[in-house]
Amino acid sequence: MTLIKIRPVKKEDHKEVYKFQCKYSEKESFEKFKKRVRENSSNYLCAFDKKILVGICYGQPSKFDKKSIQLQGIAVHLEKKYARKGIGTKLIKKFENVVKKRGYNRIDLGSADDKKVEKFYLKNKFKPYEIKAKGRNHFLIEKQKVKNYEEGLKQKEKLRNKYHPKEVIFIFEKRIH
Repeated sequence: MTLIKIRPVKKEDHKEVYKFQCKYSEKESFEKFKKRVRENSSNYLCAFDKKILVGICYGQPSKFDKKSIQLQGIAVHLEKKYARKGIGTKLIKKFENVVKKRGYNRIDLGSADDKKVEKFYLKNKFKPYEIKAKGRNHFLIEKQKVKNYEEGLKQKEKLRNKYHPKEVIFIFEKRIH
């Protein structure tokens, strides 16, 4: 694998990055995507192996906390050549640098309901502080504070047994110094 270059998304990248995002992260209209990138262009990063797009990481300022950024998505190309090669960690580090330079002191995110994804955030020094049980259409059933990951896993199981929700996710944070 060659040296991966991480940089903010440029206008000429929009179509390619949009397709990548829809494949690996979240689907939205191309117009919504362009608007979000224009409004927060430095918060939308892409990783390239030469001319091949291999990863994205993006977020927006929190609606609830002026000093916090909400990490909305991070995805790496699933091809064996790129998966589990540290690209996601490099994207997170670059995102942290952008966040810090812009004066924010915290990153928040809702993790996928997947142990591999949760372990990725733990490895990158994110700390869980809440779990949320969600039903269809992301309807919030219940949320609970957690002290640590192990406690949160036990609480997740209790919520699964109680409600049989579509998912129970961790909410993570990372303080930026």
